[in-house]
Amino acid sequence: MTIQQLRNDGYKVRVLHNRLYNGKFKWQRHSNNFDGPIEPDTKGGSTTLIIDSPSGDHYEGHSMCSTKDNYNKKLGVRIALGRCNIKQPLYVPVEVEND
Repeated sequence: MTIQQLRNDGYKVRVLHNRLYNGKFKWQRHSNNFDGPIEPDTKGGSTTLIIDSPSGDHYEGHSMCSTKDNYNKKLGVRIALGRCNIKQPLYVPVEVEND
């Protein structure tokens, strides 16, 4: 299951990446709110997935990167998605009888 598959199935998916800037967490999309240019730390960070299903169910998954490891968005998304515990419906073929 991927984010694109969930979106194609009608789920609303939001991904939030949180990075460390000088040892403090800041949301990445708001990183331009600093006084002067500050680059994010290369190590540490977190990813949060917020998923709303078409039926109204709400799921959240979080992943945290160690401050000893390089931050990896794709890996963070995969881990957070696995922690959402979304059960994909099984598609069972149905036999249709012709009258």
